[in-house]
Amino acid sequence: MRHVKWRQWFVLALSGLLLLIAFYLSGGRAILVGTVPTVFAANEVNTRANSDCTNEHHNPSFGGTVVVDYNEVECGNLTTFSSKVAINGEVQGNVVAYNSDIVIAGTVDGNIELYGGNVILQSGSHIRGDIHLYGGHFTQGSDDRLDGSVIDRTRGLDWLINANGSFRFSIWSLLFWIVIGIGLARFFPEHMMLVRTTVVQKTRRSLVIGLLSITLAPPVLLVLVALVLSIPLAIMIGLILVVAWALGTATVGWLVGEYVLRKVAPQHNTRLVQIVVGLTVLVLAGSLPYIGWLIIIGTGLLGLGAVFLSRFGTRLYSQPKQPLPF
Repeated sequence: MRHVKWRQWFVLALSGLLLLIAFYLSGGRAILVGTVPTVFAANEVNTRANSDCTNEHHNPSFGGTVVVDYNEVECGNLTTFSSKVAINGEVQGNVVAYNSDIVIAGTVDGNIELYGGNVILQSGSHIRGDIHLYGGHFTQGSDDRLDGSVIDRTRGLDWLINANGSFRFSIWSLLFWIVIGIGLARFFPEHMMLVRTTVVQKTRRSLVIGLLSITLAPPVLLVLVALVLSIPLAIMIGLILVVAWALGTATVGWLVGEYVLRKVAPQHNTRLVQIVVGLTVLVLAGSLPYIGWLIIIGTGLLGLGAVFLSRFGTRLYSQPKQPLPF
């Protein structure tokens, strides 16, 4: 009973630490680790209901060019990834951009948060909110109007992590994980299912075991390498950790893909599609500036612990609440 309580307190302490880091990264605003951060309006909510709206923007834009023309009134938050944004009309909402260039000649009725890229205010522009910079650059025009402040939140984190403020997405990383996920699903479907069940049924315990494993592994490997004769054993342990990390990450990606497809495209909710979609989401989330490393580490630790608890997917760690869909 004492061991169970100790593990619960340990998980709570770890979760609190991660939340504090995420809270600091967001500049004093609470965010959920593992979700894409959204922009907050001045004084928390600063959007206005306007019957003159010509368009309502809800979905994020990936690449390309986003233009709000002179006679357009965009209602809703505007989120872009690696895009070029030209706001000549009015945006009644917040603007968040990852590795994007934003040129504003019109009006933004909300906050702007830039995670890598540039914000350029041209003559006649009007911003009714604050501009938050996370590794981005700000250029002000000669006749613009900024009701809020420009806040650079990058400097306080440079000593802690390599925060260059860019959206670093690699197509090779995506292809690598998709190949790994499809290969595991093709040749080891039962193992992935048992690891998946462990992740769902024993989430906290999996996270604790993963954290302990990755914490104890480096000193153990150093001792084995120092003994010289145990170097082959050290190499074997290292390979086991790599394989377990890959199996766990692919399985967590499967869970993420299943959830996403169940919400947006239930007609395509097959196992392989779930794995491809889930791993794509994880790779994209892991490419986000500042919080990407939290997502990668958290996903890996959760999957690693589930792999070890299920003995590499060879047994059920606990009785599932419903039959397994093999």
